[in-house]
Amino acid sequence: MFIAAAMVLTTLLGMVTANIFTRSTEVADTETVLTAIEPESQPDSSMRAAASEESQIEEIILKPNVKEQKYAPTNNPNDTPYSNQTNIQSTQTRRKIIVLDPGHGMTSDEMSDEEKENQGWTYTDKGWGEWRHWKTGSRTEDCEGYGCSGRAPENGSCWYPIANGDRDGEGDINLRNVMYAKQYLEEMGYDVRLTRDNNSNPSMTKRLKSCYPNGDKYEEPDADAFVCIHSNAGGGRGSAYIEMSGVYDQYGISASYADDGNRLGRCINSAIVENTSLGEYSGGTIELPELILFCKSPITIAYLEIGFFDNDSDMAILDSEAEAIGRSIAEGIDAYFNG
Repeated sequence: MFIAAAMVLTTLLGMVTANIFTRSTEVADTETVLTAIEPESQPDSSMRAAASEESQIEEIILKPNVKEQKYAPTNNPNDTPYSNQTNIQSTQTRRKIIVLDPGHGMTSDEMSDEEKENQGWTYTDKGWGEWRHWKTGSRTEDCEGYGCSGRAPENGSCWYPIANGDRDGEGDINLRNVMYAKQYLEEMGYDVRLTRDNNSNPSMTKRLKSCYPNGDKYEEPDADAFVCIHSNAGGGRGSAYIEMSGVYDQYGISASYADDGNRLGRCINSAIVENTSLGEYSGGTIELPELILFCKSPITIAYLEIGFFDNDSDMAILDSEAEAIGRSIAEGIDAYFNG
């Protein structure tokens, strides 16, 4: 009789233990009380001693000292905390997301109308291009020439023709530098998104979709920085970042938007000058604050002009020190966040 009762107790304890294990994330130093169905009458102690082996156990009280389970991060970036557990505080710090934008790509005369449309360019009576601004206070609605800051470079306007971005050869240089930067950033623990990884030529507006989860600009941006990589032309030598200034009026940016972008650009350019054979161009800064990416980005942004691809000396450095340039881009970004 007592052996059978013990077996029943053991079975119940096993069931309780299994239940506690599956619910361990919901219990922290609390009591779990399991009460069996009470019999209609309560026998005295002598009757209980003589009860049959089918007698029910009235109450089992368990006081487990169950510690809150925490997610232990691994080297697998796809690992996530168990989704079916609640009240768990992850010990993993969210990996920062960096968007790398290799400027330009194929020239507009190489693109079909379908390719232009697929890459985010707009067709109007002005031809193919895109609008430079969002409407003031928006980050999804193109200005279409009114209701915006109206800022534009000299001889420019709210409309930006696609052909203005045509550059022979520069797109490949930019992509090569970005691929090295991506490699080093990932080794440092960052998540990296690319606006292009081939010879395509997305509009600036489409490139900025990489700031959002699943490219959905109607969601909140989840990237931490957008870094645009270019090479310069037109006479000169060395590397510089384009400095932001003035009023930017897109929705959601911080009061320190321009200052943060300038500091990020300065960190990256300083690393390039320190670690490669490229010197500083124009004291390390270029004034062109009305760029589309500045006027439309929802997050901190930096824009680099790395060397002059139409200068033979700089081009030799761009070819021979591409990996060092990419590593410097990564180190500059890391210095911005952790320096």
